Amino acid sequence: MEVLSGKAMGFSNYNQVLLKNFQQLATHPAMMFKTAGEYQTITYQQLGDICLEIASALLELGLAHRDRVVILSNNRPEWTFADLGGILAGGITSAIYATNLADEAAYILNDLEARFLFVENQEQLEKILQVRDRLPHLRKVIVFDPPDPWPEVDWLMPFSAFQDLGRHSRPTHQSRIHQVAEQLTPEDIMCIIYTSGTTGKPKGVVLTHGNYLHTIDSLLKHVGKYYLNDVQRNLSFLPLAHALERLAGQFLVFYTGKCLAFAESIDTLMENFKEVRPQLVTAVPRFFEKIYARIQEGLETASPLKRWLFHWALRVGYRVSHLVEAKQPLPWHVAIRHRLANRLIYRKVRQAFGGELVFFVSGGAPLNKEIARFFHALNIIIVEGWGATEATAPATLNTPDDFRFGSVGKPLPGIQVKVAEDGELLIKGPNIFKEYWNLPEETAESFTQDGFYKTGDIGRIDQDGWVYITDRKKQLIITSGGKNIPPAPIEQQLIQSRFIEQAFVHGDNRKYLTALLVPDRAATERQAQQLGLTHLSWEELLHHPEILKVFQQEVDQANQHLARYMQIKKFRLLPEPFTVEKGELTPTLKSKRKVIESRYRSLLDEMYED
Repeated sequence: MEVLSGKAMGFSNYNQVLLKNFQQLATHPAMMFKTAGEYQTITYQQLGDICLEIASALLELGLAHRDRVVILSNNRPEWTFADLGGILAGGITSAIYATNLADEAAYILNDLEARFLFVENQEQLEKILQVRDRLPHLRKVIVFDPPDPWPEVDWLMPFSAFQDLGRHSRPTHQSRIHQVAEQLTPEDIMCIIYTSGTTGKPKGVVLTHGNYLHTIDSLLKHVGKYYLNDVQRNLSFLPLAHALERLAGQFLVFYTGKCLAFAESIDTLMENFKEVRPQLVTAVPRFFEKIYARIQEGLETASPLKRWLFHWALRVGYRVSHLVEAKQPLPWHVAIRHRLANRLIYRKVRQAFGGELVFFVSGGAPLNKEIARFFHALNIIIVEGWGATEATAPATLNTPDDFRFGSVGKPLPGIQVKVAEDGELLIKGPNIFKEYWNLPEETAESFTQDGFYKTGDIGRIDQDGWVYITDRKKQLIITSGGKNIPPAPIEQQLIQSRFIEQAFVHGDNRKYLTALLVPDRAATERQAQQLGLTHLSWEELLHHPEILKVFQQEVDQANQHLARYMQIKKFRLLPEPFTVEKGELTPTLKSKRKVIESRYRSLLDEMYED
C-alpha cells in the first residue's frame, strides 16, 4: 500500500536505472549464458540494444501504456530480454511458470487480459494452442524457439522476426521509450507476480516501481558492503517467475551493474558453478538439503582416514561457527586449526561451488538450522531471509557477519515487522504491494486496520529483534486433542536422515501424527545391497520388513528431537517423489498440502484404522 517517492535514490522508476546503466556501464559484463556448449558474455550496451529492440517491437505492434506482457518459459536470456523490454516500453510484465498446465496459463492470461505473450518452445506453445479459443484479449504470441513446421497464423511470430522488427523500428520508438522513463512514477505498476499458491487459485500481486526501488535500496543498506564490494557474478537457477529470483537474480543485479549468469539446468548446476565461479547464488532450502545428503553419501564410501579428517575439520568448524555467531574472538589455537582445516577440507568443498562464493541466500521456506550450521562449519555462508511476494520478496535478512541460526534475520531498513495476538507476523513499509489484481475484497482483507500486511506466517520476534518463523498459519495441524502443530519443523527433522528425501506430516483432526516418506533411492538401494535384497523390485523393497525396520529407526531418531505430541506414530513409504509436474509441489518446492492429502487419502486413512 505504501510506496517510496523514489527521488531519494535519484530514480522515479526502474526504467531510468536501466537506461542509465546501459550507457554508463556499456563495456561491463551484464549477462552470461551457454551457447553451443560454451558460456558467452554480453555487455550492458549489448543488453541495452537487445532490450530496446524488444521494447520497440512491442510498440510497433501496438503496445499501449499499462498493457500486460506475459512470459511462459524456463529461465533463459530471452526471458530477461522480454521482461526488461516490456517494462521499457511502458508495459506491465508478468510470468507463468513453465510447469503450469494449459488451464492455469489460460486463467492468468485472462485475469490479466494480456495482449502479448512470449513462450519458450513447442511444448509451451502447445499449451496455448489448447486454450487459444478462450483467450480473446491475446493479440500476439512470440516464440523463442519456433517449432518446425511453423504454423502459419497471424497471431504467432518467431522471436528472431520479432527482434528484426524491433531493430528496424527502433529509430521510430527511441524517443517514446525515453519519454516513458521520464513519465513513469513510483506509483506506476511494474510487475504483476502470481503467487504459486499452496491453496486455492493464484492471485496477481501488483508491485510498483516504487516497491522495487525501495526494496533494492533497503537491501543495499542492509548487505551492501558485502554485495557491492565482493559480488560480480550471480548464478541464477530458481524460476524467474518467482518473486525472490526476479528481484535478487535480475532486478538487483542490473541495478548494481553486476552480471547475471544463467545455469543451463538443475542437472548441470554443479558443473555450471565451476564454469561461472559465482560470488552469489539465491537458492531454496531443498537445494541445501540435497547437497548435505550428497556429502553424507560421499563420506560413506570415503576411506577411514578421509572420514576422520572431514569430521575433525567439521568439529573445528562448529567451534568457530559458535564463536562467530556469538561475536566472540577466536583463541589462537582454534584459529590455527581453522586455517589448517580450510587448507585440507573447506577449500575443496568450496571448489565444488566455483571457489569464489561469498554467500548463498536462502528463501522461500524455512531452512533447517542444523543444515545451515553444518555449511557454516565448512566455511560456506548461507544468509537466510524471509518475506512474501506481497513484500516484493524480502522483509528480513541475516547478514554474513550478523546472524542467528534458525532465525530469518532482522527487518530490512524502513520495514516494520510485528506479531499479532494469534502469532501471525505482520509487515508494513514501502515494499508492500499495491493490491491484488482484480481482487479488491481480498486486498482489503489482507491488511490490518493500521495498514500492516497479514503474512499468514506464524512466528516470533525475540528481545534483540531477530525474527523466527514457525510455519504457515493455514498449514498448522490441529489435532483432535486441540494441539496446534506446525508440520515444517517435523518434516525438516525427518529429512535430515540420509534415507529420507521428502517427508509429509499429517494429523489434522486426528489423535496422532503420521508421515508419508519418500526414500532417497540411492541410499536405500545401497542399504538393500548390504542386506542382500538386490533381487527385489523398488516397490517390493519398500514393503520388505528389513527396509521398513531401517526407516523405523530413522523415524525413531527424529522423534527423539521432538516433543511427545509432535512425534510420528506411523509412516508409509512412497515409491515416487512429490513433484511440481504432478501438482504436488509449488515451483519453489513447497508442498501443496491439500493436493497431497487428497491424492494419498486412502494411505493416510489406513494409518488411523486401529
